[in-house]
Amino acid sequence: MLGRPMKPSKCQECRDRAAWLDMFTALALAVFKTALGVLSGSMALQAHSLHSFGDFLTKGINLASVKLSSRPANSAFPYGYGKVQFLSANFIGISLMAGAAAMLWYNVTHLGSGHVQVPEVWAVFGALISAGTAELMHRYLRCVAEHTNSPAIMAAAADNRGDAYSSLAVLAGIVLSILGWVAADHLAAILVSLLVLRIGAVIAWDSIHGLMDGSVPSHRIDGIRQLLAAHHPGVSVVDLRGRRMGETWEVDLQLSISSQVTVEECHALTRELESRIAREEPHACHIRIRFIPQSGDAAKTAVIETAAAVDEFAYLVEAPAALRPLGRRRNGG
Repeated sequence: MLGRPMKPSKCQECRDRAAWLDMFTALALAVFKTALGVLSGSMALQAHSLHSFGDFLTKGINLASVKLSSRPANSAFPYGYGKVQFLSANFIGISLMAGAAAMLWYNVTHLGSGHVQVPEVWAVFGALISAGTAELMHRYLRCVAEHTNSPAIMAAAADNRGDAYSSLAVLAGIVLSILGWVAADHLAAILVSLLVLRIGAVIAWDSIHGLMDGSVPSHRIDGIRQLLAAHHPGVSVVDLRGRRMGETWEVDLQLSISSQVTVEECHALTRELESRIAREEPHACHIRIRFIPQSGDAAKTAVIETAAAVDEFAYLVEAPAALRPLGRRRNGG
């Protein structure tokens, strides 16, 4: 079953551009912090630069997943390639946790052995530039992710917010070390490691939730339910579910409707519901609707299944007498 196109090409171009910019910004920050960390003698800044180099590598994989997810649906993957972005986000989360653990061990051992030094004052400017750049990238990527519903871009946005916070921790450590607390620079690096470890765990868990067909956010489901109640009061919702499929959602509706409604009326109602839901929730690209009778003998009612962009009916029970020319008669009658 093939769904509608994921989204307009303009949104895809914006998403791809954001992924490219995020990757090269991470590389530029890594080189900048490495050079300034070595020149100033700041261990926290050097440790943070290692994290940025790791970001550059993982964001390259992130970009590849974003490009792959744009491929159209086909017979092998009828719902598209959207879930590859969950794999990318999972890799980013695990990589962040691994890098943070290594950074934590490095600074703990140095602090324990007494290898501490006071950084030069210009390390302060490096931390400030790093924090400001990461925060700007976070806001830009979050905006793109909210419009495209991209798990990979959202993970990258969360990663940049973590970089901004950790840069502030580095800044505090550098300033305190210059003011006389020599170990503060290393303690800041340890704090950075713990913060990055937590961010990586959150990203990894969210990606696992998506890979396991996690539910669409509950407020989105409630919005669809309210939409039906407002525009179709004669139709009651028996079951309403949705699952994440990368940037798109699959929505499964089971509606109770009068047994007097004809097939043609069901067909018209189905198209109207699909169109209305798609307008309100543009990420709902796979919509399946089933009708069941409100009362009476279920054997005298047709249950109709439909999916977005597919014009077909599947009869689950024998049609009533008025519709039997469309279905199969018992005993060949």
